[in-house]
Amino acid sequence: MDITPIFSRKAWNQLTHDEAAYLLQYLVATRLPGFTILRFEQFDKFEQSTYTAVMAYEGCEFVFVPGDTVTLGLDPLVIPDTTRQQLAELMDGNMDETNTYLQERLSPLRTATIAPMIVERQVRETGYFPVALDNERLIADDYFEKTMAEVSASSREHWTYTVNDSFRLVKNGAHIQAFLYEPASYPALLQEISATGFSLPTEDEWEYLCGGGSHSLYPWGNSVDRLEKYHHFAAGTDDAEPYILDIPNHFGLVIANNPYRYEVTSSEWFLKSGDGGCNICGGASMELGYLPVSSYYRDPYIFDEEMNYKGEITGDYTFTRRIKHLHRAL
Repeated sequence: MDITPIFSRKAWNQLTHDEAAYLLQYLVATRLPGFTILRFEQFDKFEQSTYTAVMAYEGCEFVFVPGDTVTLGLDPLVIPDTTRQQLAELMDGNMDETNTYLQERLSPLRTATIAPMIVERQVRETGYFPVALDNERLIADDYFEKTMAEVSASSREHWTYTVNDSFRLVKNGAHIQAFLYEPASYPALLQEISATGFSLPTEDEWEYLCGGGSHSLYPWGNSVDRLEKYHHFAAGTDDAEPYILDIPNHFGLVIANNPYRYEVTSSEWFLKSGDGGCNICGGASMELGYLPVSSYYRDPYIFDEEMNYKGEITGDYTFTRRIKHLHRAL
């Protein structure tokens, strides 16, 4: 019996929690070897919600995301005039120039059918792999001895120290874990992930996972709430208060929460979720600094030949999020 339609978002959201839990248990038992259900949870954010299962697989958490047919992309002219005028003032340009700027950086309006899938909740670093502290390559690095001494002597309980494109030390209490950097090309990264039975989302899938089909500039609306706490623009003085975008979204994902972080996709626009922090490093305000986390933002500079992103896609600013499609009948 084909029960795949039940896993479309409209039908899914009409199920009772007991019905949804039963189907998710069936899904894990019959289609997802190696996965276990940790708990069932409803995620609510930005006026959208999903009841789903949080699953574990080899130490990482995943969630079930129902499919849907949605409109993706954004026409700058549907963004409220007040928002576009504010951006124009921040860029010292006129409205026409601002509209052109946005048009060049927002994906076009289109309809896409998204299959249900299993999605990794947090992004994964690229390029670094754990090694012993006596690893020969690590010891041979000119910076290792000095860095190790500094990290060991530090009073910090938790500290990550990275020597770019070389090695990283992560301190948790008295324990220090070392990581070495190994570059990889874009095709090699896709092949590595495919070989493990996963894939990376397409641009359509990523925009859906980020915004759920919302029709606003940012995943949460068309303006920035400066009373909330964002990375690099922390509001208030409560260090215990979580960053608003680090709280899982309506699908249970932590996604597009930091403009410094690119996410790799399997589409022509192969980097989403940020701009590597370029706007913020250039002194941009929060409105412009966080524009790259828009569900529909496209960074035109990823195709710069000198940057050679596809030649070496791994590094400190690129991350991956693995998915499994659920195309066929259960």
